[in-house]
Amino acid sequence: MPNAPKEYTRLPGKKKNFLIGYYSLWLGTDHLLYIFSRFGIEDYKRFYFKDIQAVITRKTATGKIQNLILFIFCIIFSLMALYWKGWSVFNWSMAGLMAILFVINWLRGPTCVSHLHTAVQTEKLHSLYRLKTAKKVMNRLRLLVEQAQGKLARENIGEMGVKAPTVEISPIRREMTHLSTGQEGMKVHKILFALLILDGLVTYLGLFYNQVTITLFGTIISMAACILVIIALVRQHGSNLKSSLCMITWAALGYLCINMFTGYIFYFVVIFRNPKMSQNQWELINAMSQISPWDSSMMMGIFIFSICSALIIGLPGLIISRRG
Repeated sequence: MPNAPKEYTRLPGKKKNFLIGYYSLWLGTDHLLYIFSRFGIEDYKRFYFKDIQAVITRKTATGKIQNLILFIFCIIFSLMALYWKGWSVFNWSMAGLMAILFVINWLRGPTCVSHLHTAVQTEKLHSLYRLKTAKKVMNRLRLLVEQAQGKLARENIGEMGVKAPTVEISPIRREMTHLSTGQEGMKVHKILFALLILDGLVTYLGLFYNQVTITLFGTIISMAACILVIIALVRQHGSNLKSSLCMITWAALGYLCINMFTGYIFYFVVIFRNPKMSQNQWELINAMSQISPWDSSMMMGIFIFSICSALIIGLPGLIISRRG
């Protein structure tokens, strides 16, 4: 008995959600199936070929930003490996990991954002976020939509005397304006402002407890916030986000730059006072953690500035981004 034909064929492209689940596209006989899967639960959306008006893909700078961040971290860990001999194995391992991720991300090609338009809705196709993949899907989908709707030359539309919808499957539309970001566009902003609030709380905790874990945790939060603020600024460029949200995101960048600058000053002050610790990163971090802000008016001022700035920027930013 011959095998039954497959009802659906999976299209190239797969995008994981921030925490759980992933998006994928499947090709049916007369429609496109869009699936969001998570923990055995799947959400389905069907787009029939006869209803598709346009699929628009726009190249983004996200891939370049990712490559830049990975390259910077690769350089940082390489310099740390050369400077701190006691942690050379760990730092060289991290530098190698960043280099591998950089090469993989570079080989995958430019990033993009894709939207599917029908007469009643616009859906973001999360799985088509790489330009190479989007082009493959576009070329395949164009033929199926033309078979379902037929070809209609642009010059013949005016002769019909009515405003008929056009079928347009375009690999790239550089000239189009940025589509509405909606809740998806503000996801990075929400995470950024939530991290700033967490950063302020961790800094406040550091006023009363001098522990290495608090210092390391605060450093990780700050590094993650620095990465997210760059991504948020890239995404909000040319978007229709509220001006207040855009301004507070720039304020977050300013705060993080000042915070990083003061952190480096404090770091070099500790090295200057304890030159022997420069070869042992763990002892240096431990020494920095043991310094209480109550023993230095300058440190207390830095702590108060960090706490107030993180909360003043984080709380309103989170509220504005949640309200949309």
